[in-house]
Amino acid sequence: MPGQQAGGWPPRECPECRKLFEPNRANQLFCTSQHNADWNNWATARGRVLTPFSIVARTTRNGTRGTPKAREIGKKASSRHNALIQQYRDEDRTAGRMEWAEYMIQRFRLGLDTR
Repeated sequence: MPGQQAGGWPPRECPECRKLFEPNRANQLFCTSQHNADWNNWATARGRVLTPFSIVARTTRNGTRGTPKAREIGKKASSRHNALIQQYRDEDRTAGRMEWAEYMIQRFRLGLDTR
């Protein structure tokens, strides 16, 4: 993209370590490629765990739609999904990572999720 390497962007906070850094590219989110990889690796691992619970919770409307068995498993999936989200949030806070809402605000501001 033209102008991506122009420089002169204000300092940003790295989502992984929360330290300020001077970006080398207009859409740079992380201070180092290692922090980018670390963030994406644990996000992918968590997503693999969360996705089945999310899908079942959503398709059963948190256990209020479907057959009796589907409603039962939907309630369990919804509960487990919410417990995992809270666990991950607590882990992130302990590790000093950026909150997900703040991370997504940065992504949108930089035009990374405009589709």
